[in-house]
Amino acid sequence: MYKRDSQLNFIINRLIEMLSLQLIKIRGKSMEPSIAENSWVVSFRAGFRRQPPRRFDVIRLEEPGTCGHWIVKRIVGMPGEEVAVRGGDLFVNGEMVDDPFAYCPDADSGIHEWWPRDDEYVVLGDNRRASTDSRKFGAIKRSSIRARIRTSRPN
Repeated sequence: MYKRDSQLNFIINRLIEMLSLQLIKIRGKSMEPSIAENSWVVSFRAGFRRQPPRRFDVIRLEEPGTCGHWIVKRIVGMPGEEVAVRGGDLFVNGEMVDDPFAYCPDADSGIHEWWPRDDEYVVLGDNRRASTDSRKFGAIKRSSIRARIRTSRPN
């Protein structure tokens, strides 16, 4: 009986994930070169049902303070971490982290620091010079993450 229940749960989870797919067109250059402007990506609305968000996941969220404006960003900071961008470099808990997705880092933008709480994440666009992200609106709540984005470039 347990095996049958397990198989049924697997099938139900897969159906939910399949039904949660959505194609979205990227507007803007904030995620270039990983995701080019006007390209189409797959959005999984149930993308975090089985595994929590991880560093460097690409997500879809409603821009804080702008009702109805959806944006795509990359998670760079996790709950409970000390996160900073200094001279274009990413630091987590005081250690520099290799950020292979950062493009056009804005070395002149000064220092940005965040201390996300238990339910918060720091998000940045890959094209740092063309992105509105946590540097403007701060850490985001877990509840504002609406989907995981699948890109052609592995995360």
